[in-house]
Amino acid sequence: MRGLDRKIDIERRTVTLDPFGQETETWTKVVTRRSAWMKPISGDERFTAMQWVASQQVEFRVRWSQLLAQLNPLDRIIYPSSTDAESPAMESRIYEIIEVNELGRRESLQIKTARRAEEEV
Repeated sequence: MRGLDRKIDIERRTVTLDPFGQETETWTKVVTRRSAWMKPISGDERFTAMQWVASQQVEFRVRWSQLLAQLNPLDRIIYPSSTDAESPAMESRIYEIIEVNELGRRESLQIKTARRAEEEV
């Protein structure tokens, strides 16, 4: 697969109960600095809840692996990788996973995501 010139982190949401029975949400790294291909799909801006909200859809592609084959919409991508020394000037952004599709037979994964403009890590 050509063009895997970006580095991403993938995180999985975990919900635990604190000693008082309240749910606590944490994000655990599934992979870090994974090579990926990235392509913007579309952008949108809407007036919602008395404010303007911008969003962007982006497609990522990564090589297939057993670990990543389990990705789902409860996971998210951080781009650029929060540990990427090659892009220190860029702030990492959160991309919520919408859909994951296997391309070919265990060749690669197509990950469709959405990012709200105001979300940063």
